[in-house]
Amino acid sequence: QEAYLARVRELGIVFNGTTNTERVNYYFTTTSDHFADSMVFMHDAIVSPLFNEKELERERTVVTGEMDRAESSPFFPYQRAIDAQVWWKFPSTKDPLGNRKTVLGATSEKMRTIQARYYVPNNSALVITGDVKAKDVFARADALYTDWAKGPDPFKKFPVAKHPGIKKSLVVTVEQPVQSFTGQVVWHGPSTVGKGVELTYAADLLSTALGEPSSKFQKALVDSGACVAAGLSWYTQKNTGPITLSFEAAPDRADACVKAALAELPRIAEPAYLSDEELANAAHSIEIDRVRERERPSGYAHLLTFWWTAASLDYYRGYVDNVKKASRAEIGKIMRDYVLGKPFVFGTLVSPD
Repeated sequence: QEAYLARVRELGIVFNGTTNTERVNYYFTTTSDHFADSMVFMHDAIVSPLFNEKELERERTVVTGEMDRAESSPFFPYQRAIDAQVWWKFPSTKDPLGNRKTVLGATSEKMRTIQARYYVPNNSALVITGDVKAKDVFARADALYTDWAKGPDPFKKFPVAKHPGIKKSLVVTVEQPVQSFTGQVVWHGPSTVGKGVELTYAADLLSTALGEPSSKFQKALVDSGACVAAGLSWYTQKNTGPITLSFEAAPDRADACVKAALAELPRIAEPAYLSDEELANAAHSIEIDRVRERERPSGYAHLLTFWWTAASLDYYRGYVDNVKKASRAEIGKIMRDYVLGKPFVFGTLVSPD
């Protein structure tokens, strides 16, 4: 590890990794004069890690430290308690942080099993952005990665668990030393593959439109004084994206906030709830956000890998056009198919007092 870090300093590399529910993402950032050497360095790091036991022991401390920091927030046990019920049969598949038992039980042998199963070129994407020439990148990659053998499709032998629906509505209450009332109502929503994929664009359009301060949703929940904040969102996922109604209120307004939020749901499904202008403005706002996300090359690399894993690059390329095509009828269908009258998990974060 000492030699590894010394080489990092020589190449001026900033590096890290991120995990979420459908992606593992390792990234290296450096200056363009170190492009060739950094390509070699990244190849060696991903293709032939040593998994030294002493270094693995140090890494366990790093990861458990991340857990300590996460657990210090009152929102961590709150969100984990909700997720345990929303994804009741396979909660670990929606929990990128994992648990202490699995982290402390990690061994070099287990690491190599994961590497051999999932870290294969046919389950990976190399994304390079910045001050480089495309032809140089492809030439270098073709020369470097000839020794990285293709493996079996890991998801044929080890398919991703399909989450069964929420059986019945239930309430989860978590007590923490907080000053306000926080709530969520969560349903299973559509996915970016298979049945209902056309509704995912309408789901994003809806959440953006409802987030506008001038929307009927915000006027009914926030301007009325019932809630401090409120929103309805869908999370882009291949394997069941959740739809979440979230709200926050002063403790003495908790009942009023919940009642106002639940009363607004059937109204959202009505054709006249959102005007043509509101839908057009929401689509324009989404388009601007996509442009802004591409302004920083390092951020663009992260963006592309997220969409590649959570949907597909074709989905991403056609995303804005499909959002603009989303209709009121599709918004109504989302509400009827996934929300209204469907089982949910209602989670609250409250003070013991």
